[in-house]
Amino acid sequence: MSESKSTSGKGKAFFDRGDQVAATGNWDFAIEMYHEGLLREPDNLERGYHKLREVAMNRKAQGGKGPGMRDQMKHRTTGKDMTENLANAAYLLAKEPGSIALMEQVLKAAWKLELPEVCQWIGEILLESQRQAKKPLKRVCVFLIDAMEAMELFELAVKACGVALQAAPEDTVLEGRLGTLGAQYTLQKGKYGEKGDFAKGVKDFDKQKELLQKDSMIKDDEYLEMMIKRARKDYEETPTVPGKISGLVDTLLKFEDEAYENEAIDILKKAQVDTGAYQFKMRVGDIRIRQMTRRFQKYRDSGDKQTAQQIAREQLAFEIEEFTERVANYPTDLALKYELGRRLFLAAKYDDAISALQQAQRDPRRYIRTMNYLGQAFMKKQWWQEAVDTFERALESDISEERGKELRYYLACSYNQMGNLEKAQEQFSHVAQIDFNFKDVRDRLEAVRTKIREQEQAS
Repeated sequence: MSESKSTSGKGKAFFDRGDQVAATGNWDFAIEMYHEGLLREPDNLERGYHKLREVAMNRKAQGGKGPGMRDQMKHRTTGKDMTENLANAAYLLAKEPGSIALMEQVLKAAWKLELPEVCQWIGEILLESQRQAKKPLKRVCVFLIDAMEAMELFELAVKACGVALQAAPEDTVLEGRLGTLGAQYTLQKGKYGEKGDFAKGVKDFDKQKELLQKDSMIKDDEYLEMMIKRARKDYEETPTVPGKISGLVDTLLKFEDEAYENEAIDILKKAQVDTGAYQFKMRVGDIRIRQMTRRFQKYRDSGDKQTAQQIAREQLAFEIEEFTERVANYPTDLALKYELGRRLFLAAKYDDAISALQQAQRDPRRYIRTMNYLGQAFMKKQWWQEAVDTFERALESDISEERGKELRYYLACSYNQMGNLEKAQEQFSHVAQIDFNFKDVRDRLEAVRTKIREQEQAS
């Protein structure tokens, strides 16, 4: 007997709300709404799973991250309530749509609940993932065969068996199963007709293939042109909705073509004027930086070092101007202050770099990198004591030896400049023990030891 707790229509309000917020590009909230709908209607293929998968792909195409630890704990699939397990697995899969393990969890729960249409839907997705894989996983295919056979979805079971034999061509057990499943499929076709009883569950397999292609991020021009056409149509219908603007821009940028990038810039400039949102101007800056980086690489790789260096200088000046403006617009964003400080250091504007980096050091995520640049900025000004204090504070943090070796190297250099040869020797020695080939640590260590011996002999 099925364990499904489906109550037709009880998820409608949530599915409706999911459709509304998905239209604005608020993918995470849409996923929450579809999840709530599936808790109430676990067998609703069209309004639940199909819409959820479409949102998942749009979210991923715009750089959406996988589920965090809190999401994973909140939506665990280890409970006794199989309806909840199914909805939770579908939720997590929406956050990480390429995960084979999550596809299997969805199929396992749908199988337990005896939901053939859902099983066929996720089975098609799982099968296509193995067809696209460089090396299909036999274990995954066998699991799929077992589920499809149990649900009497023999056509899909036959296809899964064929893919499994690609992974294990000498497997005589699989060969035998293929023959048996083929016979069952033939009998089923004769009984139900060409489409079978459950084929209505996945009416449009072409749509599933499109989603899978998007999932694997295959970037052939024909596919991308199709995506641009669709994104442009969505944008033109609602040109001030942030999700639609970002969707078209993200798609245009996938080509890595300057003409498309310039179109994206025009769209972002218009959005900034229409909405007043500074985030769109920031994206224009990101694209400009991307274009300059590509030109720099082109001239560098061609051997034209002079032009490459000129572009690099222009890019650094542009980035300093860009991040100065960003910091002015987001004065509490420490990540932006770090990025500005790093660029000011590279431009040899050490006083300004120190000011920016001293503010950025409050960001625990970038603390070590910030202190590294800050200490080096003091070194450039020949403020050796300040450099020593900065590096020593950084080394008090809980960091690995590998991460700390550069800090120790510059600390040793600063001690050396101050004439504290014993401490310089200690730090250079520490670095050499971690990485004997790091920078010129061997030469510096030997030079310091030579100075120490000379001083001892002189005394």
